[in-house]
Amino acid sequence: MLDKEDYYFRVRYRKLDTQCKLSNGLRSDLKFESDAGNRYVFALYPEFETLPDENIVGDECEALGEDRAIIRRPIYEDKDDYFDMIRERVKAGQRAYLVGGLHKVAELEIVEIINEI
Repeated sequence: MLDKEDYYFRVRYRKLDTQCKLSNGLRSDLKFESDAGNRYVFALYPEFETLPDENIVGDECEALGEDRAIIRRPIYEDKDDYFDMIRERVKAGQRAYLVGGLHKVAELEIVEIINEI
């Protein structure tokens, strides 16, 4: 797990029908539901809170199909108002998706802001 200062917000997630494995090595993008009509996606990565021993896949554990995850703070520097764009969207109750290319991997609902950016 990351240091708590690297946490941004907590979500409730549900994996969608996909071949993608949900694990802490996942490098999907995050697309907010409010951005459904545009191409905006954000490099905000999950850290799944529950990785049961019986779900070990290779060197990684696969997360449960539904549970909670922490979304990490942005790993990129704040250029061209990137952080402002994210701040506008991150609110408790807001819906989003983990996406890989054009494919939705999991649906999310923000339940708690842990650290502001």
